[in-house]
Amino acid sequence: MIKKTILLFWVILSLNGCTKDDLCPEETPTTPLLIFTFKNVLNPLLAKTVTNLTIETDEEPPVIYMTNISTDSIGVPLKTGADSVRYRFIQNKGETNEIIDIYEFNYERADVYVNRACGFKTIFNGLTARKEDDGIVNWILNLNILKTTVEDETEAHITILH
Repeated sequence: MIKKTILLFWVILSLNGCTKDDLCPEETPTTPLLIFTFKNVLNPLLAKTVTNLTIETDEEPPVIYMTNISTDSIGVPLKTGADSVRYRFIQNKGETNEIIDIYEFNYERADVYVNRACGFKTIFNGLTARKEDDGIVNWILNLNILKTTVEDETEAHITILH
């Protein structure tokens, strides 16, 4: 009888220690994207859609994030394993009027613990941008950094004037 009682007690304690599977809820903020808005260079308060936009990394082979889209805002990832990333912003890719602007984005990374289910997310501090000067006509006329810290996706971090 004592053995059955001890066994029953041990089973109850074991089951109390179990928890449901830890799943990271979709609404939990994770590593944020870098958010760009596109504005009219003649009136920076007005959004201006970019047509036939392709964004890819400036490495071989390139990682393509979007191809031939028309939009007035986008989000692209920063590298969580490096302190910089280079992107090619291509208008009219593959056409005779193709224009490529290359920007390098530099930042410092900080890993922040979210919770047991989601683990860590990376936030990016000290965001800077540098345009590669290739001596060719550019479609991006100006790039303004609005926020130097990328920790969420609720507001734009960079405005591109074209």
